[in-house]
Amino acid sequence: MGRSRRWTPRANNAKDFARIDVLIYKKRMRNEDVDAPDDELVGRAQAADAAAFTVLFDRYYDMIHAFAYRVCLAESEAEDLAQETFIRAARGIATYRGTASFKNWLFRIAHHVVIDWQRQRIRRRDKEASFAVEMEAQAGLRAPDHTLVHAALAQLPADWREAIALVYFEELNHREAASIMGCAEATLSWRIFRAKRALKKLLSTKGEIA
Repeated sequence: MGRSRRWTPRANNAKDFARIDVLIYKKRMRNEDVDAPDDELVGRAQAADAAAFTVLFDRYYDMIHAFAYRVCLAESEAEDLAQETFIRAARGIATYRGTASFKNWLFRIAHHVVIDWQRQRIRRRDKEASFAVEMEAQAGLRAPDHTLVHAALAQLPADWREAIALVYFEELNHREAASIMGCAEATLSWRIFRAKRALKKLLSTKGEIA
């Protein structure tokens, strides 16, 4: 799901400002620093000035979001990519040395975020295709049709789908998936078994109709 456009630094200790004080402080800093040069803001951000990084975030978010959208052509994913870019920028701001403009440094980070997204997308697509082929073969479909598998998955209970996703798409073992879902490993294995049996039945029926 997409994230809303907001940079909210988290409190690190009990001495941090109360929430209302932080909001007032941020508003004042934005008003004072709206025309501050990037180098000044970056220097202060490197000194752990969260308000300075917030100004940089506001200054460049739309630019990075637009770049991400032109690559993925999906609003929710563009928001995710833009947010991930600024998360990485916040974590790596100390490494910025000014050999390139801050804008170009952000674009470089966004480029790597997009590359990672594309690789994950390909891996996810390959895993889904592999699972679809397996289920189609078990169901004895005469002609592969991955859309049938997706439609059949939509008819399963949510906990069955989650078990399938964790084991087949995220490549977790049954113990790891069971831990994430908060159930016994035997329960997880049973869900996988019942899900695959239900999918085979649903796909066999659709294949006969087709």
